[in-house]
Formats: sequence, C-alpha cells, structure tokens
Amino acid sequence: MAYFIVILNFMGKIIIIVGSKENLTEDIKAFSEKLSYSQKVQMVSKKDMKQVLLDKASSLFMEEDLTLVLVDPDRNQIKDLEGHIQVLKDRMTVIIYTYAPLIDPLPLEGAVTFVVEKEKEKRIKERVLSLLKKHGKVLTDKGFARFKEKIKDEAFLESELMKLINYVGERKEIKSGDVDTIVTETHEENLLNFFEIIAKRDKKGVIEKLEMLIESGLNILEIQAFLIRQARLMLHGKDMEDLFRTHKEYSAFLKVFNRWKDAFDDLEGDRKLYLPFQNRYYAFKIVNTGLQLRRGALIDLLDRFAYTDRKLKRGSKHDRIYLEESLIEV
Repeated sequence: MAYFIVILNFMGKIIIIVGSKENLTEDIKAFSEKLSYSQKVQMVSKKDMKQVLLDKASSLFMEEDLTLVLVDPDRNQIKDLEGHIQVLKDRMTVIIYTYAPLIDPLPLEGAVTFVVEKEKEKRIKERVLSLLKKHGKVLTDKGFARFKEKIKDEAFLESELMKLINYVGERKEIKSGDVDTIVTETHEENLLNFFEIIAKRDKKGVIEKLEMLIESGLNILEIQAFLIRQARLMLHGKDMEDLFRTHKEYSAFLKVFNRWKDAFDDLEGDRKLYLPFQNRYYAFKIVNTGLQLRRGALIDLLDRFAYTDRKLKRGSKHDRIYLEESLIEV
C-alpha cells in the first residue's frame, strides 16, 4: 500500500512524497538527515493530531530543531486542520504521511508532488549508481553486494558511499575489499560518533544521540554493550597514544598499527576482543576518538557502565535514565 508525505517549511513550500509503507522509516530518516536545522522528531497519532496542532499553533514559544510528524491523517482531517498546518509551516518542519494511495491532490495549497521508488533493492541501487556516476566511479557487483550487507539503514547510504569514494582517490573502480576496509557497521559508526559527543561534554547532544540510537532499533542493553566494548578498545589505544598522536593520517597510522599488531603474535584467547585485531579502519576511528578523552575519563566511564550494567540486568523500568546518568557525568 502506498503512502504520501507532506513536508512543510521546506523553502516555504509543501512537498508531497509518494512511496510505500515498508520504506516509511528509511524515508523519514533520510529526509531528516538533509535538515541540519531539524534534528528532533515528534510523532503524533491520528487521535491526538487536532489537539497537538492546536497547542503548537497557539503557542508563543516553539521548540528548536523540531520536526512534527503527523501519522496517517485522512483527507477530512487534513481539510479541517489546514488552518493550523498553514500557521505552523513557517515555524517548524511538519511531515504528514498516510498509508492511503495518492489518487487525488490533497486539499493543501501550494503542494508539490514527488514519487520515490517503493522497492528497497531498486531504491538503494538507483541512489548508489547516481552518486557513483556523479563522481566518475564504478562499484563491482561483489562490492555492491557487500555494501548492501553493511548498510542496514538507508539514511547512512550517502555518507558511507562518500567515504568509499574518497578512500579510493584517483582509482575509478571500487572493489569489495575497499568496502570491507572502509564501510563500518552503521551502529558502530553511530556509536563512535556518540563517543565524540560524549568527549565534548555536550549533554544535550548526548541525549539527542541516545534518542536517535533507540529509534534506529537498538535497545538500552545493546547500546551500553557497544559503548563498553568501544571504551575498552580506546583504553587499549592509550598504550600507544604518543605515537598515534604523531601519526594521525590513515597511511601513517597503518605503519604504526601494523607493527603494534605484530608484537601480539603469541596472544591467547579471542583476539577479536583486542584493538590490534580489529578492522584497520575501524581501529583508526577508535584511536582518534579515544584521543579526545583522557585515560582517567575512560576508566571512570567504564566504572559507571559497570554500575549501570548491574542495575539494568536486575531489571528496571528506568533503564534509559540510568544510562543517561552514566553518560552525562563524564
């Protein structure tokens, strides 16, 4: 079944995007990524729509960086609420999507309609080919298959593909080996970015990023497990911190990293638990993120995570609060 999205406050116009229910989440995320000024999303159900719109339209103060998503309104609702929508269109970004097919134009003045591909496989392929053509690159069939495996969230497709394009430099062909080296799992990349926000002591950014990770499908225990693992790996990197600080470029980092790895040939146990045996580009990102945090701060963070972990595993209705408390005290 098709759906359409009406987007307001986009250069003063109303945009209707026609797509499919299955791709709704990806389309909303992809669009939100394009709005640097709109980072916070509030979902509004059909039954709450009228009251929320009335409250927002009559409020003297608007929440900054807000995107208001109105879920599955019918045509009569849109007609009845058009006045409130028109008031809000210059004050915030409003997205309206419905699961009804777009047969007749919506009763909204100044709407422009776009149709997006409904089949996910075809959508990804078209976006990849378009960006590759723009930059004069080609991706092998095996490379494209690996890229699809790693990119589970379309919202991150362009940024990951640009990392690949920049990595190969003058070389025209991108191979599967390049994908394995450069493209990190989406959640791991997001969590590395999370650590960068933590290192800057940006409390608002920490809360907003945590919300985004939860919306991406991770639960609190998974997020904490990722963070503990990355904090441990960053502490491993502290052993070579002086050298890594003077070898920040990727090519220079590899020379130091490879020599460091060779020193652990006799290491027993699961080598995947240790930084020298991570994917080289992932290790590069881990080390550079870790350079932003003092060793003591990482140890304190791990101590707090251990305390929070005990609380979470005993079962609680306040998992998110406990994790937020650990993060904002860095």
